[in-house]
Amino acid sequence: MSTMADLPSFTRILLVTDLSDCSEAAIPFARLLAEDYGATVFVAHVIPDVGATTAAATEAVPDAGSAEAQMRKFLAGNVLGDVPVETIIARGPVADVLARVIQGKRIDLVVVGTHGRSGVGKLLLGSVAQRIFNVAPCPVLSVSPRARKPSLIAEKFATILYPTDFSEDSLKALPYALSLARIRGSELVLMHATSELPRHEVLQEYYRRLNALIPPEARAWCKSDALVITGTPAEVILKAASEQNADFIVIGAHRAEGTFNVPLTTAYQVVAHAHCPVLRVRS
Repeated sequence: MSTMADLPSFTRILLVTDLSDCSEAAIPFARLLAEDYGATVFVAHVIPDVGATTAAATEAVPDAGSAEAQMRKFLAGNVLGDVPVETIIARGPVADVLARVIQGKRIDLVVVGTHGRSGVGKLLLGSVAQRIFNVAPCPVLSVSPRARKPSLIAEKFATILYPTDFSEDSLKALPYALSLARIRGSELVLMHATSELPRHEVLQEYYRRLNALIPPEARAWCKSDALVITGTPAEVILKAASEQNADFIVIGAHRAEGTFNVPLTTAYQVVAHAHCPVLRVRS
């Protein structure tokens, strides 16, 4: 039987915040995963340099003392429970600072909130959110304010959606999907998108390949299902997530460009519109 030691684990989680109400949506998920994996959470706020080309820089830039007060308020009410917490406040280009934090603290998961506005690129800190993903060698979990409330997530974590095109890049996300399914006792739904309805024998081959992704040693504990849906990648992922009532989406995402594994435009659309957290694993 496969054990958690065979799968990726999260032990050092970086929770990135701009101290806004929107970024608070990410807190319960950082806590949930930290409790599940026994992780430490590093809560980081970066004060952007004056003149930086970020949305945050168009407003008054707080000093370190003000930022520390805001951080205390942000974490008030013991929102992270008994999880070990370390706060980080730094100044500089956001992506550059976080890249150093990720390396220095040996971070294995970044959790970031999104503003939840419709449309591409409306992520926390604007385009900086994508640069965070680009510099992070570890997976990045994006959480929209539309995500299910923490009380529901804590009690129910029934379905994880994992889309794949069977490429090496997209398959890098599979161990993380298996790890989450294992630790939460969730059903893992594996899906593949096609641009047009395939012939019967091709469709059956897709289902065979999807089902074969579950390792034999994991079948004793991994409940799974397979889907093949016709349509464009972002539409298909969002449709499947809605119909399956997914609690998480786990996708492989290329830093620059790619096909279904997932191109930036697809990943942005999924993150911007999904009603559940999206875990992107960079190829």
